[in-house]
Amino acid sequence: MNNIKVERKKLIEVLQKLNIVSLGKTTFPVLSTVLLKGEGKKIKFTSTNLELTITSQIETSSELNQSFCVSLVKFLSILKEFTSETIDLRLEKNFLWITCENCEFKLNIISAEEFPSLPVLKDKQTIRLITEILKEMINLTHFSVFTGEANYVLTGFLWEVEANILKITTSDTKRLATVERPLPPQQPEIGVKKHFIVPQRAVMELSKLLKDQDEIKLTIGSNQVYFDLGDTQLITQLIEGEFPDYQKVIPPESENKFKINREKFLNSLKRANLLTAPEYQGVKLELKKNKLIVSKTTPQLGEYKEDIDIEFKGKELTLGFNPQYLIDILKVLEEDEVIFEVYGSEKPLVLRNKGFIYLALPMRLS
Repeated sequence: MNNIKVERKKLIEVLQKLNIVSLGKTTFPVLSTVLLKGEGKKIKFTSTNLELTITSQIETSSELNQSFCVSLVKFLSILKEFTSETIDLRLEKNFLWITCENCEFKLNIISAEEFPSLPVLKDKQTIRLITEILKEMINLTHFSVFTGEANYVLTGFLWEVEANILKITTSDTKRLATVERPLPPQQPEIGVKKHFIVPQRAVMELSKLLKDQDEIKLTIGSNQVYFDLGDTQLITQLIEGEFPDYQKVIPPESENKFKINREKFLNSLKRANLLTAPEYQGVKLELKKNKLIVSKTTPQLGEYKEDIDIEFKGKELTLGFNPQYLIDILKVLEEDEVIFEVYGSEKPLVLRNKGFIYLALPMRLS
């Protein structure tokens, strides 16, 4: 190919998007590379770890008529060390020459034929999603994903699409978060319910890519899903298995509720959490008439206690909870005041808010 000039900043941006799937060790050298493929006066970049694939593209000054693979990490590191606005790329035999001002690098390349073939999702129904709404749904559920190995299906996000509703649910067995939002008005109604489990890493990388575009498109395959974000696409394998029937653990709405200032409750729990130790994780919540007493006792560290005004007219009750479970939800909500439903000292605490339900199980206090 002839010399191709590209903007260094744009090249760095696109490689940083793709670098997320090549992190970590691999026994296949090609999985640590980025595939460059010319498409007219654009270069399409692709990176994959076989489970997660991301593609993106940038415009160039001339056409690239070849495809090749080059170390993504080294390519990106080199570009970051330059200061010039433009970079010259030149391919000669088995090398990629990277030139900037009076400096030149030569990187080994790998044949594009060694790069894994990309999945193709044809003749599948496309679902449109509002970017800001999807960001909100991920934000409301990401913290309750299971992180161990025993419950593999819980290590992802359950997505359910039916009629004109999208629902996302996560659970780590100690808490559950589920949120539903309507699809865009222009979206044709989904006749048959679709449900699938997207791995946690794929969802979190997707959330990083959700930026300026108003909408994205989702296409569902038999064992993978495809997210189209315009100039960038993300394809991920799905988690096989059946997500537990979470609806069974969500209790009917309780008459016993307390309303509390979200920020005051959050800050109090953060302070109590400072005294947490592995064997003393629980914080005590004492519900009294129009008052909540937050306290924490850890023998080797000390004690904490604070009274917070609330609206509550139910029976006095003492509850024990992992403070982090409540901190996580209070951090992402925006309301000045929140309402929690209570069912008993050994029952869950439930928050319902405009299509969102959060449930946290209690714990015994040491």
